[in-house]
Amino acid sequence: MKISRYGNQGFGGGGSKPSARSAIFRKKFAVGDILQGKILKWYQPKLGLVLIQDLELLANIQSNASLGDILTFHVQQLYPDIILKEINPDHQNSQGAYINPTDTAREFINKRAKFQSKASSIFKKLNDKKINTAENRKQEFFTLLETDVNSAILFFQTLHSAALLNSVLHKTRLYYMPWLVPCALNQEIVLKTRLDKENPDNSFYELLFALDLPPSVPTRFKVMYKKPQCGFKLLADDPRVKTLLENKFKNNFSEYLGTDRIPAHNAGGILAELLVD
Repeated sequence: MKISRYGNQGFGGGGSKPSARSAIFRKKFAVGDILQGKILKWYQPKLGLVLIQDLELLANIQSNASLGDILTFHVQQLYPDIILKEINPDHQNSQGAYINPTDTAREFINKRAKFQSKASSIFKKLNDKKINTAENRKQEFFTLLETDVNSAILFFQTLHSAALLNSVLHKTRLYYMPWLVPCALNQEIVLKTRLDKENPDNSFYELLFALDLPPSVPTRFKVMYKKPQCGFKLLADDPRVKTLLENKFKNNFSEYLGTDRIPAHNAGGILAELLVD
């Protein structure tokens, strides 16, 4: 029997013993179950005997585990083959459900793209109103959203993907607030925290705000806060953005710390930051 970390191999092998173990396994467990197994013995690299509850299974293990280690598996399929996927136990939410951060981040991006396309007229109306405050733009955004059911469904599906991702993240949070800059696309906000439990005043917060200004100009903001100081940087490669924003920031915000280029790993967005814990 094989346990695949990547879900592309199933329980296999011939003979009555593997068949009997498969039948017992199918009776005891269901798709979606989270199981833990202990490595009892190695037969060769990546092939060992694993104890899952009272079942001893020959397992194909891709991680660098040691004898006695406890691994966590997600039951992905029972028929025609039994397929388990080795998972990071930290990727279970408070209800015990397994959330794959990479897949969920990809789902967020796909849902956001569909919503942006469907709600283009909403963003145009909101942008044309030239509302000065973010709170008032938010109120108008939801007012406009009430008139377009399909756009509303896609918007809340996008928020649902973000909520799923946040349910398994411990030091980071993803936010989607498209009303902040109505003319921009691909907006995402990631808040990273480094908490000092002994001295909360020593905690550090870093907020990354990504957006693409029209027609398609990547722009990023990096805000850093540690009591009592706060500062922010503009990250941009396009000279037009620098010319447009730099002088305004210098003249109006003492917290402005200058402009840098966009790091390569942030070029397509900052969701990669969510996967660095």
